[in-house]
Amino acid sequence: MNIVAKTDLTFQSFTFNPIVEDDQVWLTSTEIAHVLGYSRTDNVSKLYARNADEFTDSMTMTVNMTFNGINNSLRNKSVRVYSLRGAHLIAMFSNTPVAKQFRKWVLDILDREVELGNHSPVFNYHYPIESADVHNRKFDNAWLTPSSLIDNRNPAPELDLIEQLERDGFDVTGAKVRIHALHNSAKQAVQIEELFVDTKKMLHRLKDSFDAGSKLGGANVVFEGKDKGVMISGNKKRNIGCH
Repeated sequence: MNIVAKTDLTFQSFTFNPIVEDDQVWLTSTEIAHVLGYSRTDNVSKLYARNADEFTDSMTMTVNMTFNGINNSLRNKSVRVYSLRGAHLIAMFSNTPVAKQFRKWVLDILDREVELGNHSPVFNYHYPIESADVHNRKFDNAWLTPSSLIDNRNPAPELDLIEQLERDGFDVTGAKVRIHALHNSAKQAVQIEELFVDTKKMLHRLKDSFDAGSKLGGANVVFEGKDKGVMISGNKKRNIGCH
Protein backbone atom coordinates (compact mmCIF):
# COMPACT_ATOMS: atom_id res chain seq x y z
CA MET A 1 0.00 0.00 0.00
CA ASN A 2 1.05 3.60 -0.41
CA ILE A 3 2.30 5.27 2.75
CA VAL A 4 -0.43 7.25 4.49
CA ALA A 5 0.49 10.91 4.75
CA LYS A 6 1.37 12.06 8.25
CA THR A 7 -1.23 14.82 7.97
CA ASP A 8 -3.87 12.08 7.70
CA LEU A 9 -2.75 10.62 11.02
CA THR A 10 -4.22 13.32 13.25
CA PHE A 11 -6.86 12.17 15.71
CA GLN A 12 -8.57 14.79 17.89
CA SER A 13 -5.71 17.30 17.54
CA PHE A 14 -3.04 14.66 18.20
CA THR A 15 -0.74 13.83 15.28
CA PHE A 16 0.88 10.42 15.33
CA ASN A 17 4.58 9.96 14.66
CA PRO A 18 4.38 6.76 12.62
CA ILE A 19 7.12 4.27 11.97
CA VAL A 20 7.47 3.21 8.34
CA GLU A 21 8.56 -0.38 7.85
CA ASP A 22 8.25 -2.35 4.59
CA ASP A 23 6.24 0.49 3.05
CA GLN A 24 3.67 0.24 5.84
CA VAL A 25 2.68 2.64 8.59
CA TRP A 26 2.98 1.45 12.20
CA LEU A 27 1.81 3.23 15.36
CA THR A 28 3.53 2.87 18.72
CA SER A 29 1.85 1.55 21.87
CA THR A 30 2.67 4.80 23.66
CA GLU A 31 0.81 6.99 21.19
CA ILE A 32 -2.14 4.59 20.91
CA ALA A 33 -2.43 4.57 24.71
CA HIS A 34 -2.37 8.37 24.70
CA VAL A 35 -5.22 8.84 22.21
CA LEU A 36 -7.31 6.16 23.91
CA GLY A 37 -7.10 8.11 27.16
CA TYR A 38 -4.80 5.81 29.12
CA SER A 39 -2.27 7.31 31.49
CA ARG A 40 0.15 4.39 31.08
CA THR A 41 1.44 2.60 27.99
CA ASP A 42 1.19 -0.78 29.70
CA ASN A 43 -2.62 -0.53 29.51
CA VAL A 44 -2.31 -1.18 25.78
CA SER A 45 0.31 -3.84 26.42
CA LYS A 46 -2.10 -5.63 28.76
CA LEU A 47 -4.88 -5.51 26.15
CA TYR A 48 -2.53 -7.10 23.64
CA ALA A 49 -1.23 -9.72 26.10
CA ARG A 50 -4.76 -10.88 26.93
CA ASN A 51 -5.76 -11.17 23.27
CA ALA A 52 -2.49 -11.89 21.45
CA ASP A 53 -3.98 -14.86 19.59
CA GLU A 54 -6.32 -12.49 17.70
CA PHE A 55 -3.47 -10.49 16.15
CA THR A 56 -1.70 -11.51 12.95
CA ASP A 57 1.86 -10.66 11.95
CA SER A 58 0.47 -7.94 9.67
CA MET A 59 -1.18 -6.25 12.66
CA THR A 60 1.69 -5.98 15.14
CA MET A 61 5.40 -6.52 15.53
CA THR A 62 8.31 -5.35 17.68
CA VAL A 63 11.02 -2.97 16.48
CA ASN A 64 14.20 -1.65 18.06
CA MET A 65 14.13 2.08 18.68
CA THR A 66 16.77 4.44 20.03
CA PHE A 67 15.94 6.68 22.98
CA ASN A 68 17.78 9.24 25.07
CA GLY A 69 18.79 7.68 28.37
CA ILE A 70 20.48 9.02 31.48
CA ASN A 71 22.87 11.92 30.79
CA ASN A 72 21.65 11.98 27.17
CA SER A 73 23.17 8.57 26.52
CA LEU A 74 21.50 6.67 23.69
CA ARG A 75 19.96 3.31 24.40
CA ASN A 76 18.02 0.79 22.33
CA LYS A 77 14.64 -0.49 23.39
CA SER A 78 12.29 -3.05 21.88
CA VAL A 79 8.92 -1.43 21.20
CA ARG A 80 5.69 -3.04 20.05
CA VAL A 81 4.01 -1.26 17.15
CA TYR A 82 0.68 -1.77 15.43
CA SER A 83 -0.59 -1.35 11.90
CA LEU A 84 -3.80 0.61 11.42
CA ARG A 85 -5.78 -2.63 11.55
CA GLY A 86 -3.86 -3.67 14.64
CA ALA A 87 -4.62 -0.31 16.26
CA HIS A 88 -8.29 -0.79 15.38
CA LEU A 89 -8.29 -4.20 17.06
CA ILE A 90 -6.64 -2.76 20.19
CA ALA A 91 -9.44 -0.18 20.32
CA MET A 92 -11.99 -2.99 20.03
CA PHE A 93 -10.70 -4.42 23.30
CA SER A 94 -10.66 -0.98 24.94
CA ASN A 95 -13.66 0.42 26.82
CA THR A 96 -12.48 4.00 27.25
CA PRO A 97 -14.95 6.75 26.26
CA VAL A 98 -12.93 7.67 23.17
CA ALA A 99 -12.35 4.12 21.87
CA LYS A 100 -15.39 4.14 19.57
CA GLN A 101 -14.38 7.42 17.91
CA PHE A 102 -10.84 6.12 17.44
CA ARG A 103 -12.10 2.93 15.77
CA LYS A 104 -14.21 4.99 13.36
CA TRP A 105 -11.24 7.26 12.61
CA VAL A 106 -9.04 4.27 11.73
CA LEU A 107 -11.72 2.72 9.52
CA ASP A 108 -12.18 6.02 7.67
CA ILE A 109 -8.47 6.01 6.81
CA LEU A 110 -8.61 2.39 5.64
CA ASP A 111 -11.72 3.14 3.56
CA ARG A 112 -9.93 6.01 1.83
CA GLU A 113 -7.03 3.71 1.04
CA VAL A 114 -9.42 1.22 -0.56
CA GLU A 115 -11.11 3.96 -2.61
CA LEU A 116 -7.73 5.16 -3.85
CA GLY A 117 -6.85 1.62 -4.87
CA ASN A 118 -3.86 1.51 -2.59
CA HIS A 119 -4.74 -1.96 -1.34
CA SER A 120 -7.44 -4.58 -1.55
CA PRO A 121 -10.06 -4.60 1.16
CA VAL A 122 -9.45 -7.08 3.95
CA PHE A 123 -12.52 -7.65 6.05
CA ASN A 124 -11.64 -7.64 9.70
CA TYR A 125 -14.67 -8.00 11.92
CA HIS A 126 -13.44 -8.47 15.47
CA TYR A 127 -16.05 -7.97 18.17
CA PRO A 128 -14.89 -10.02 21.18
CA ILE A 129 -16.71 -10.10 24.50
CA GLU A 130 -14.83 -6.97 25.62
CA SER A 131 -16.69 -4.98 22.97
CA ALA A 132 -19.94 -5.51 24.91
CA ASP A 133 -18.56 -4.73 28.38
CA VAL A 134 -20.49 -2.14 30.40
CA HIS A 135 -18.80 1.00 31.68
CA ASN A 136 -19.65 0.55 35.36
CA ARG A 137 -19.05 -3.17 35.87
CA LYS A 138 -17.72 -3.91 39.37
CA PHE A 139 -17.62 -7.71 39.26
CA ASP A 140 -16.70 -10.41 36.73
CA ASN A 141 -20.30 -10.49 35.55
CA ALA A 142 -22.90 -7.84 34.75
CA TRP A 143 -26.59 -7.66 33.83
CA LEU A 144 -27.25 -6.57 30.25
CA THR A 145 -30.57 -4.93 31.02
CA PRO A 146 -32.60 -2.73 28.64
CA SER A 147 -31.28 0.37 30.44
CA SER A 148 -27.65 -0.76 30.04
CA LEU A 149 -28.19 -1.59 26.36
CA ILE A 150 -29.36 1.95 25.53
CA ASP A 151 -26.87 3.72 27.82
CA ASN A 152 -24.67 5.86 25.56
CA ARG A 153 -21.76 5.31 27.96
CA ASN A 154 -21.73 1.61 27.02
CA PRO A 155 -20.43 0.30 23.68
CA ALA A 156 -22.89 -0.88 21.02
CA PRO A 157 -20.91 -3.40 18.92
CA GLU A 158 -24.01 -4.38 16.94
CA LEU A 159 -24.30 -0.81 15.62
CA ASP A 160 -20.57 -0.63 14.90
CA LEU A 161 -20.75 -3.91 12.97
CA ILE A 162 -23.71 -2.76 10.88
CA GLU A 163 -21.94 0.48 9.99
CA GLN A 164 -18.75 -1.40 9.09
CA LEU A 165 -20.64 -3.89 6.90
CA GLU A 166 -22.36 -1.03 5.07
CA ARG A 167 -19.04 0.71 4.43
CA ASP A 168 -17.69 -2.55 3.04
CA GLY A 169 -20.52 -2.67 0.50
CA PHE A 170 -22.91 -5.15 2.11
CA ASP A 171 -26.68 -4.60 2.07
CA VAL A 172 -27.69 -5.04 5.71
CA THR A 173 -30.97 -3.13 5.60
CA GLY A 174 -33.00 -6.02 7.03
CA ALA A 175 -30.67 -6.52 9.98
CA LYS A 176 -30.37 -2.76 10.48
CA VAL A 177 -34.11 -2.11 10.83
CA ARG A 178 -34.47 -5.02 13.26
CA ILE A 179 -31.56 -3.84 15.41
CA HIS A 180 -32.95 -0.30 15.58
CA ALA A 181 -36.42 -1.70 16.36
CA LEU A 182 -34.92 -3.71 19.23
CA HIS A 183 -33.21 -0.57 20.54
CA ASN A 184 -36.53 1.30 20.43
CA SER A 185 -38.22 -1.60 22.24
CA ALA A 186 -35.52 -1.45 24.92
CA LYS A 187 -36.19 2.29 25.36
CA GLN A 188 -39.92 1.59 25.76
CA ALA A 189 -39.15 -1.13 28.32
CA VAL A 190 -37.09 1.37 30.33
CA GLN A 191 -39.93 3.91 30.19
CA ILE A 192 -42.43 1.27 31.40
CA GLU A 193 -40.06 0.28 34.20
CA GLU A 194 -39.78 3.91 35.31
CA LEU A 195 -43.59 4.23 35.18
CA PHE A 196 -43.96 1.17 37.43
CA VAL A 197 -41.49 2.64 39.92
CA ASP A 198 -43.40 5.95 40.04
CA THR A 199 -46.73 4.10 40.35
CA LYS A 200 -45.39 2.01 43.23
CA LYS A 201 -44.36 5.17 45.10
CA MET A 202 -47.78 6.70 44.53
CA LEU A 203 -49.53 3.55 45.78
CA HIS A 204 -47.39 3.61 48.93
CA ARG A 205 -48.49 7.20 49.59
CA LEU A 206 -52.13 6.25 49.03
CA LYS A 207 -51.79 3.30 51.41
CA ASP A 208 -50.40 5.59 54.11
CA SER A 209 -53.35 7.95 53.59
CA PHE A 210 -55.85 5.06 53.74
CA ASP A 211 -54.24 3.72 56.91
CA ALA A 212 -54.42 7.13 58.59
CA GLY A 213 -57.99 7.75 57.45
CA SER A 214 -59.26 4.36 58.62
CA LYS A 215 -58.35 5.04 62.26
CA LEU A 216 -61.18 6.53 64.39
CA GLY A 217 -60.31 9.74 66.17
CA GLY A 218 -61.76 11.23 69.36
CA ALA A 219 -60.56 12.79 72.62
CA ASN A 220 -57.82 11.53 74.93
CA VAL A 221 -59.20 11.94 78.49
CA VAL A 222 -57.55 11.23 81.89
CA PHE A 223 -59.83 9.18 84.13
CA GLU A 224 -57.63 8.70 87.23
CA GLY A 225 -54.96 10.56 89.19
CA LYS A 226 -54.45 14.25 89.87
CA ASP A 227 -55.36 15.20 86.29
CA LYS A 228 -58.61 13.28 86.43
CA GLY A 229 -61.10 14.68 83.97
CA VAL A 230 -58.53 16.56 81.91
CA MET A 231 -58.71 16.28 78.12
CA ILE A 232 -55.20 15.84 76.77
CA SER A 233 -56.08 16.12 73.11
CA GLY A 234 -59.11 16.39 70.89
CA ASN A 235 -61.86 19.00 70.65
CA LYS A 236 -62.88 20.38 74.06
CA LYS A 237 -66.03 21.88 72.67
CA ARG A 238 -68.56 20.40 70.37
CA ASN A 239 -68.03 21.39 66.78
CA ILE A 240 -70.94 19.87 64.99
CA GLY A 241 -72.40 21.22 61.82
CA CYS A 242 -71.36 24.69 60.71
CA HIS A 243 -71.13 26.31 64.18
